[in-house]
Amino acid sequence: GMLRWQEEGEQTLITDAKQPVWVETPLTSYDRSVIKRRAKVKLAADGTVEGDVTIELTGHFAIERKEESDHESESEREESLKEEIKARLSTAEVSNIRIENVTDHVKPFVYSYHVRIPGYGERTGKRIFLRPALFQYGAPALFPTTDRRHPVYFHFPWSEEDNVEIEVPAGYALDNADAPAPLTSGIVTGYKPSLAVSRDGRFLIYKRNFYFGGGGAIVFPVQHYATVKSVFDAIHLQDRHSIALKQAEPKP
Repeated sequence: GMLRWQEEGEQTLITDAKQPVWVETPLTSYDRSVIKRRAKVKLAADGTVEGDVTIELTGHFAIERKEESDHESESEREESLKEEIKARLSTAEVSNIRIENVTDHVKPFVYSYHVRIPGYGERTGKRIFLRPALFQYGAPALFPTTDRRHPVYFHFPWSEEDNVEIEVPAGYALDNADAPAPLTSGIVTGYKPSLAVSRDGRFLIYKRNFYFGGGGAIVFPVQHYATVKSVFDAIHLQDRHSIALKQAEPKP
């Protein structure tokens, strides 16, 4: 089992009549609180993206989500999920929502839905520009301000695993294939995006692996704020990486 994140990394008294002791409760490592996101979508020539998404939460993410969902009805859960998606992607149409394991304390919290996003790809002439990082689209920078008065406290170490498969419209091929750049910062964090094209050229496969809080580093004093901010700014920039698809010339 896991403690709630509020109880991790805290001085705790273990009561014993003969010899009570103070211990520090352990922090759960980043590989135990994971957000796994999967999308299988089809891109149309007008820039619309449509397909299916599954998101799986483990560890502290699952505990928090289950606690939030516990007092919501099924329709309330679906509404808050729709609002969450629309906050990032205003044009998104979400349907066929399924939420699993809300009351199961062991299994991951899983939700899936069908999504249609008109205008996700930007069409200009013979090209379509799009950002393969579907799950980060529209997400604001984590630290927008340059100054800070208080230490930065992340609730718990975590990791993210994204896998986005995009079916390319017929007659289009990847025009520029530079991939977003990876980033590591000691043992604390790692960010590794990758972009590949299937052999037949019909699918783009974007993967994004990220972790934070390695070595239990989740609290940063004010004087380290600039460093923390620069890491998240660099990731935010790579998450916005855009690729171009070009319409092939018809054969004479």
